[in-house]
Parts: sequence; structure tokens; C-alpha cells
Amino acid sequence: MAKRSQPSTPELVEHDPFSIRSIEQLFTLFDGGQFLETFMADHRDLLMQMQEHNEEYGHKGAKGSFSLSVAYELGGSGDMAMKISADFKGPKKPPSQAAAYVDDNGQLTLYSPLMKRMQGGVRDVTPHDPETGEVRDV
Repeated sequence: MAKRSQPSTPELVEHDPFSIRSIEQLFTLFDGGQFLETFMADHRDLLMQMQEHNEEYGHKGAKGSFSLSVAYELGGSGDMAMKISADFKGPKKPPSQAAAYVDDNGQLTLYSPLMKRMQGGVRDVTPHDPETGEVRDV
């Protein structure tokens, strides 16, 4: 197998007006700048979702994240093909909650078995006025 010679290192130009020097400049390359605008709008939406979650459910679970993926592929003539994607994950709504009791037949009920034991039914109050229902002092 023939040994390849290393290409000579090009001299660094002190100031290249076409070089990409920031992540913002890099993001602007994709989709004619539309990717950066969409990314910033999605980021703003994520932060708003977290604020709304905090107002509605409290701070617990008010979590969010984004994942950014940039893929590079070097072409034969030294050109660089690039692909970018961003995935945003907002806070998840907590599960709905409810409470009920299980009765003697194994069915769900809203009636507490403790209340059932406390209340023995309607009690007869013997000294009362049958016309008005007023309880008489004995």
C-alpha cells in the first residue's frame, strides 16, 4: 500500500472576512437564516412552557431541554456539507389524580368506610313534638 503524503498546512490568514467565528454565524448558514429564527422561537416557546407549567402546577417538574445535532460531511473537493437539527422537550403535565374508597363488594366508592362505621343510621328521638318535629326537653 502506498503511503500518502500529508498535505502541506496552509498558512493562516490573520483576518479572513469569510470565516465563521461564532455559533450564531454558523446557525445563520442553514436554510438562509431561517433555522436560527426558528431555533430562537422554539427556545422562547420552551421557556414560556416552563413558566406556564410553574404557574399551573408549581416548580416541581418544570423542566425542559433541547438537543442540538450538527453533522458534517467532507466532499472530495474540500467542500463541507452540513446538516443541523434541534429537538426541544418541554415540561410534562403531571398525571391527573383522584381519590376514592373500596367498599365491601370491592367496588370504588366516594363514601368512606370510616363514615359508614361512625353513622349507625337514623336514630329515633322519642321525646319530640310529632307536629313540628321539635325535640322536647325531658
